[in-house]
Amino acid sequence: MDNHPPASGNVLDRPQPRLDVEVHLGVRAPDTTALFNFVDGIVADGKRVRSGSVAQQLALRQVRRGTALGGGVAVPHAAVRHLPRARLIYIRLQAAIAMDAPDLEPVSETLTLLVRYPPSPADHVLLERVRDPYMNPALIDLLRKGCCAEAAARLLNGA
Repeated sequence: MDNHPPASGNVLDRPQPRLDVEVHLGVRAPDTTALFNFVDGIVADGKRVRSGSVAQQLALRQVRRGTALGGGVAVPHAAVRHLPRARLIYIRLQAAIAMDAPDLEPVSETLTLLVRYPPSPADHVLLERVRDPYMNPALIDLLRKGCCAEAAARLLNGA
């Protein structure tokens, strides 16, 4: 999902992908492998989305370029074949883990974004909104409070 959307056409005028938002607090994951396996366990259904495929895509993305933003937050993301709809999974870890953050601070919260493969221009916009340094704290605050529907609406509307 590193490619940028084409410059022509207004992506925001197009239909936005349906986004499921969920919150998981106090997750025990001592490293990124365990974190990605936790996400895989949530998403993989063994039918459309094969077990292990989500963890593999997240790990491949992490190797290409780290997803930690700093301030204890990371945004792991991947495009997953056969994913029924986009998913944003907020995870607060029991203990922070190293994820090569630019400020060297360990990560204690993640906003994992999964979109369908191949990613659309709207998916790229969605990722940029999640990673936006102004949107990110507001979004995390909403998710901490359990306001998933409100957080998704704000995210999709670019608020």
